[in-house]
Amino acid sequence: MGQGWDCALFYNKTVTLASTGFFIFNTTLKSVNDYDLRILNLNMQQIENKDILVIINPNSGKKQITKIIKKINALSPNISTIVTHNIEELKNVFQLNIEKYEAFIVVGGDGTVNEAIKYLHHRSDKLLGVLPAGSGNGFARELGFKKSIKSLIRDTNNGDSINVDVLSVNGKNCINAAGLGFDSFVAHDFQKRDSRGLKSYIFSVIKSMFVFKPFNATVIVDEEIIKGIFQMITITNTRQFGNNALISPLSKPNDGIFELVLVEPFPFYIYPIFIIQLFLGLLKESKYLRYIPVKNSLTIESGCKKYHIDGEPKTFANNLSVKMLKDKVRVVKTEHCRYQ
Repeated sequence: MGQGWDCALFYNKTVTLASTGFFIFNTTLKSVNDYDLRILNLNMQQIENKDILVIINPNSGKKQITKIIKKINALSPNISTIVTHNIEELKNVFQLNIEKYEAFIVVGGDGTVNEAIKYLHHRSDKLLGVLPAGSGNGFARELGFKKSIKSLIRDTNNGDSINVDVLSVNGKNCINAAGLGFDSFVAHDFQKRDSRGLKSYIFSVIKSMFVFKPFNATVIVDEEIIKGIFQMITITNTRQFGNNALISPLSKPNDGIFELVLVEPFPFYIYPIFIIQLFLGLLKESKYLRYIPVKNSLTIESGCKKYHIDGEPKTFANNLSVKMLKDKVRVVKTEHCRYQ
């Protein structure tokens, strides 16, 4: 089973991953009008359980995985589930199953969702659902995904969806938030910790408050050049980092616009006020905070080379380039979704 990933055991069925032994539905449309009509009708089509594939991130924990699979099987034996153990396996699953299923539910955090959109953001005939199982779950929280498998399957069956914007940050997809500075420093520190979860994240934030130093940067957005010293530069597609930390309270994931959030250094005694307003969604422009809506692209030049995309720590060599992609990702519209 492990060698070459020639075969993957789906808990309800065994599916050969070799292309020669895999059946692919090939729908031929007679005209462009047929295609347009099909896309327009997608939101009105119910999705059957046999057309749903649940992809589980093993970082959810062995006991949690078993529990999830049992709950899914109890709901319907027709829903396929598979556990992927690394990015390559996830890639194989999507490449060899993209035509077989209509809806793909990923079990994991923002990083898992980020990997999934690589294969779905250019496929308006496919649907993405999320069962939150990460440490922050920013994207899942924003789109109203709860930890109830039953309600998630019901929402997926309904077939209603929302088209969510996707950003490109130095050529990598971003669906929630990216940035450099303090939030990136926290992300890099958090990655080094043995345990995940809110408690570890809080420890990383507190540590960073005492260690992190502001940085110089030049931001080029539209025709404006902004130079200065910053505490944090964040690019937001949704309102929050995760754990309901709302860094950009007015952001919407489906408006064709992303927000540039510029945070200048502020006195240490303001930290408690900033954090309280962050979690209450009360942040607004001030002498330390500026919001700039961006429709197309921006470039950031800085000596601070550590950044993050959807909470995953990364580094860049030259500049940081951000743009809005044309293609969107079609996401399950849950009963708790705040967006139309």
